[in-house]
Amino acid sequence: MSRVLKQTAAGLLPEVEIKAPSFASFVPAALALGGAVGLTVLRFYAGGQGFITDGALMMLALACYLLAAVFHLTDLYAPSGVFQKLGLWGATGGVFFNLASWGVRWITAYDIELEVIRRQGGTEMPWFFRYIPFANLYDLSLAFAFGAGIATLLIAHRKNFRFLGAISLPLAALILVLARFIGGEIANLPPVLDSYWRPIHVGIASLSYGIALVCFATAVVYLLKDGVKTESMAIWSSS
Repeated sequence: MSRVLKQTAAGLLPEVEIKAPSFASFVPAALALGGAVGLTVLRFYAGGQGFITDGALMMLALACYLLAAVFHLTDLYAPSGVFQKLGLWGATGGVFFNLASWGVRWITAYDIELEVIRRQGGTEMPWFFRYIPFANLYDLSLAFAFGAGIATLLIAHRKNFRFLGAISLPLAALILVLARFIGGEIANLPPVLDSYWRPIHVGIASLSYGIALVCFATAVVYLLKDGVKTESMAIWSSS
């Protein structure tokens, strides 16, 4: 198995050549981020009645990541501009639905707390910042997968890194599958965690995990390309 991976990496990966990216290369990432923010705002003003749920958006993100991974893998063995574009826009859709799922979940948690306050006869509005979805492993998994997806979009457009989606997007999809098994119930936040530092700290950490996943996968592939044995990498990573 390791021999096959080395041969594949050696035959398909180009030498690293860093060039300044063009403005157009960031359009897919900008569209995904802007679209997700727009859908979240629409959910806030439209209400939850009849609106797509965060769970459905997460499943759409999973489907997009898987389809994009298939196109990227196909492009590795049968290079085609069509496969590259389909993989790129599939990844864009995955990032869009991924972030939109997280945003809609935020609004849903806010609405649930607001309804509880109204039933108890209260008039105060809940602190909107409190319900940023970083309360359980499901929330962290959404942010983890998003970090991997957005990092892929920002890097994979480069000619030398077009192979990246074939590695990182299946891993992002796997994270969402595990999140699905965890369950997407909205957890009540303990008062001790009601701090503006919580979403800042946990959010940056979760996104960095996704970006680190992409960097780690890229490093492993280039080590295989250079002939480093998988046993050696396993020893160094476990030490």
